[in-house]
Amino acid sequence: MPLRRLAFALAAGNVVVILVLVLAAAVALRAGRESEEVRARESAENLVNGLAIELGAELKQLDNALSTIAMRVHAADSSRVDGRAEIERSIVEQRSLLPQVDAIRVADEHGIVRFGIEAGAAPVSIADRDYFREAQARDGMVVSEPIQGRIVRKWGIVVARRLQRADGSFAGVAFTNLSSDHFLDRFRRIALGSAGAVALRSGGLRLITRYSVIDGAQEKNIGTSTISDEMTRRLAADPERGSYLTPTALDGIERYTAYKRVPGCTLRVFVGLGTRDFLAGWRREVAQMAALLAIAIATIAGFSALLFLQQRRQAIARREIARLAQEQSVMLDNEIVGMAKLKDRVVLWKNRALDRIFGYEPHELVGAGMRQLYLDDDSFDDIGRRAYPMLQASGRFRAQLRMRHKQGHAIWVDLCGAAVSPHESFWSMTDITAIKDSEAHAQHLALHDAVTGLPNRRLFAERLLYILADAQRRRQMTGVCYLDLDGFKGVNDAFGHDAGDAVLREVAKRLLGCIRTNDVVARFGGDEFALILSNIQDASEVERVLQRVLHAVEQPIRLAQREVAVGASIGVAIGPEHGDDPDTLTARADQAMYTAKRAGKHRVCLWSAAPERVATSA
Repeated sequence: MPLRRLAFALAAGNVVVILVLVLAAAVALRAGRESEEVRARESAENLVNGLAIELGAELKQLDNALSTIAMRVHAADSSRVDGRAEIERSIVEQRSLLPQVDAIRVADEHGIVRFGIEAGAAPVSIADRDYFREAQARDGMVVSEPIQGRIVRKWGIVVARRLQRADGSFAGVAFTNLSSDHFLDRFRRIALGSAGAVALRSGGLRLITRYSVIDGAQEKNIGTSTISDEMTRRLAADPERGSYLTPTALDGIERYTAYKRVPGCTLRVFVGLGTRDFLAGWRREVAQMAALLAIAIATIAGFSALLFLQQRRQAIARREIARLAQEQSVMLDNEIVGMAKLKDRVVLWKNRALDRIFGYEPHELVGAGMRQLYLDDDSFDDIGRRAYPMLQASGRFRAQLRMRHKQGHAIWVDLCGAAVSPHESFWSMTDITAIKDSEAHAQHLALHDAVTGLPNRRLFAERLLYILADAQRRRQMTGVCYLDLDGFKGVNDAFGHDAGDAVLREVAKRLLGCIRTNDVVARFGGDEFALILSNIQDASEVERVLQRVLHAVEQPIRLAQREVAVGASIGVAIGPEHGDDPDTLTARADQAMYTAKRAGKHRVCLWSAAPERVATSA
């Protein structure tokens, strides 16, 4: 018995000694690591601060050059030869001050690049670029997301500035670029140690350029937005500046990373310094102290050591189990993704998000059949036929479909299922109604004119192709009409663009009132409209319709207690007599419209191969 007490006392004493040694070593090592981390963080922050200031100054220099060009464009008359020459001289002058850029260019309000390109070069449009639309909406410097140029085929960013007329209306943009290679050359000169990296990201966190000492340039990742979870959390807490320690998402190397927003824009600079550089001395200290502790621990009785290690392993396991249980609870009982466990398509368990998505109370769905969440028996049966064989075969199923809210309306759901057993399955459901509505709205905007709501040129061409194919099968004729308003510019200049838009909307309404439901009216832009008259028997039928159109268009239009009037010149080409493809018929209708203009306006002209024999009627 005394021996057992002695053994216990010796073991307890040894454990106490070991704990004291370990605690002292841990405190010392923690203090040493924290000191090295502070040094690493300060080094990274100093580098990123200096780099952000340099880039901010460079962008300011570019913006000053664009502002100078914008003032020259505002002062010069671009419709005159000497005005255009003055604008080109200004571009050349400012370009000589900016050797880091490939070119400086100017685009008009339609996004067509007019200045800063080689003579005779094909027209280039930037109207679909985000920076063009942003500059159109506001004044000030605009910095784009990383893009690949259309004139100079390089990756980089565009710096743009709005141009405006004397009345403040949008007149286009002046823009230049900084290539990814330009930033890369600057980053290569930074002292980053043996594993450092520096990156520049856009406001949307897309990669503009990145240089790593280990891997060099990261061209394949330009334009992507792959970032670590720690970076996401830090940017959410402080989007302006900060630092963190985590493995880099692009290459898995652990670094101390500091970031800072570039002054005056949304760009952010990231500088990461590898831990293997800053912790090399600390790791040697860890190794030495570990060796000393190992010698001390080796003198302790095996039973005490095993007991200590066993208890330590059990504590770690309990914490990990608790952590996993907490993570699982948070994941399953979230507010976004609905989840349910089913047995023979009856709900055994569900989370709160499922109640929220479908509008049910917490107690209503448990024990209920899934049929009540489907729009009808067909969709319910269809998912049953498709999903459960796949669950048995591959264990997974996914589909997007419309399901039923408790209030009766349909919602779009992303449905994912996984097999648990032959009779049980686990399902997740995400409400994607807003995404589907946004897609439908975007599709409508892409195919319709924003002012009148009529089909645009793209949708007109699609419908014309279909109508011509149908007419060929039916052996019928199709009239393609090109209409240009007479007198519209005077109304627009006298009363402003809002009045002009009101006239365009009224004309569109009148054109729709003159045609049949199977015909098409479109707006091509400006004061140009186009019509498709389908299923016609002869040219006289087209003539009658277009005479109604002329009469309707020429009626006075009431605008804010005043009346204005416009007319129309219309050109017509009839298929298959004048052509059997959309491009030919549209081009010949356009030619006939210009013939109507030259003949005195306010009339209809039928295309003819011999211009002097073009049929016209006022």
